[in-house]
Amino acid sequence: MYNSIYPGYVNTYYPGVNNKQVKNKQDERNNSGSSKNAENNLQEKKQQTGQHSYFPNGEKVAIDYTKRQINIQQVLTDFQNTANAIGAPEDIKSEVSSYLSLIENQSQKQNPNQQIIQSNLKNASQILDEYITNTLNRPSKVVENWVDALFLQQIDYKMPKNDSNQNIESNTAKNENPTLQNDTLSKNSNTVEEQAVLETKAEIYIPQDTQLKRMFIQSKKYAQINNTEKALSSFQNAMEYAEEIGDEQTCAMINYEQGRLYDTSDNIEEALYNYNQAANQSTNNDIKAKAHIYMGQIYDDFVNIEPAVNHYCAAVSYAGESDNLKLQSQALSNLARLHAEQYDKDNALMFMDLSNTAAEETGDDKVQGVTYYKNAGICEKLNENARALKLYGDSAYSYSQTEDNAALARDYQSAAEIMIRYGNNAKARKLLAKAYSAAQKTSNSSLKNEITNQIAML
Repeated sequence: MYNSIYPGYVNTYYPGVNNKQVKNKQDERNNSGSSKNAENNLQEKKQQTGQHSYFPNGEKVAIDYTKRQINIQQVLTDFQNTANAIGAPEDIKSEVSSYLSLIENQSQKQNPNQQIIQSNLKNASQILDEYITNTLNRPSKVVENWVDALFLQQIDYKMPKNDSNQNIESNTAKNENPTLQNDTLSKNSNTVEEQAVLETKAEIYIPQDTQLKRMFIQSKKYAQINNTEKALSSFQNAMEYAEEIGDEQTCAMINYEQGRLYDTSDNIEEALYNYNQAANQSTNNDIKAKAHIYMGQIYDDFVNIEPAVNHYCAAVSYAGESDNLKLQSQALSNLARLHAEQYDKDNALMFMDLSNTAAEETGDDKVQGVTYYKNAGICEKLNENARALKLYGDSAYSYSQTEDNAALARDYQSAAEIMIRYGNNAKARKLLAKAYSAAQKTSNSSLKNEITNQIAML
C-alpha cells in the first residue's frame, strides 16, 4: 500500500521532475512514455540496492517501508527531498522548511507531541500539493496522501540523539503589512469567557528596568479601565524608553498590548501591525501564539480565509513549542469552526477532535468546558447533532466541576434546542428544567426569564 505513493515515485505522478521542474499539462501528455521508462528504471534500481529507492534527482529515499517502525528523521529527510524532486521554487521550499523545523524542534523534546508533528506535516504537504496543482493545472493530493499513509505506519516521533536533520533550514518570519478589503464582518471573535481562557498567566510580564516597569504598569492600568487614549499614549512613551535602553522583550510586549487596544477599538490595520511586530520580536512562544490567534481572528472576521488559516496554524505550532495546551486547543477549535463554515466537514471534524484532545490533556475543567461548548456548536453547523449533544453533555460535566452555573445552564439550553428541533419536547423540558435549576444559583435574572419562556412555549 505505502510503496505505491511514497516519494521515491514522485515522478510517476509528475513527468519531467528529473529536470527539477514540474512541466505543464501538454508536456505531461508528451512525456507519458518517458514517465513509464523512468518508473521501470526506478523499480530496477530498487531491486539492485535493497529496500530503499531513489528520488528522480538521485537522492536516496530514507524510509525503508519494509521495516515495522520508521523514525521521524527519515520522514523529514524524504519530505525535504520531495520538495527538491518536484522542482519547488525557493519560496515554497522555504515555507515548507519552516514547518519541518518546527517538527524537528518538537521531535527533540523528551516526549514529542505527536499531534503537533502530524499537524505540521499536513500543513507542509498541502503547500507542496498546492504548488503541484497550480503547476499542472489539475488537482493533486499526492504528498498529502503519502503523509496520511505514513500516519498508518508505526512512527517513532523522537529524533535520534545528536543526529538532527541537517537538511532542514529555519525560516525567518516575514513582516506583514496587510490591507483588508472586505468590509463585511462575520463576527467570529471570542466570547468574554473564551477570552478569559486565552489570557493565560504566561502573559504576565514585568520589565526589569525600574523606570520602564513603572511606565509599563501605568499603561496597563489605563488599559484596564478602558482609557484607550491614555493607555496608547503611555505605551508609546514606554516604547521609546524601551528602545532607548535596548529592551526588545518589553518592546514586543508593548506591541502586543497596543494590538489588543487597537483590536478592541476596531482599528484593524494598527492591530494587525502591532500583533505582527509582537510575534516577530517576542522570545515568548505563548505571546507569539496569542498574537497569531488574534491576527487569525481578524482575518477570520473579514472572511479572508487563507491568512486566517495560516495564523491559526502558526499559533498551534508556537503553543506546541511552549507546551501550552490551552492555546493549542483554542487555535485548533478556531480552525475547526473556520473549516465548518467553508463546508469542509472532514477537516472541521479533524481539527475539532485535536482541539478536544488538547483540552483534555490540560486537566483544566474550565478549558474543557469552553472547548466542548464551542465544538458542540461546530457539530451543529455540520448537522452532527448526536456528537453535538454528547459535547454539550461533556461541557456540562466540566462546568459542574467549576461551579459555573451560568455556563452549565447554557449547555442544557443548547442541548434542549436540539431536542426541540427533533420534536422531542419531553426530553427538551427535562433539559430546560436542569438549565433553570442551574440558573437559579446565579444572579442572572434575564437568563432565568429566558429559560422560563422557553419552557412555557413547549
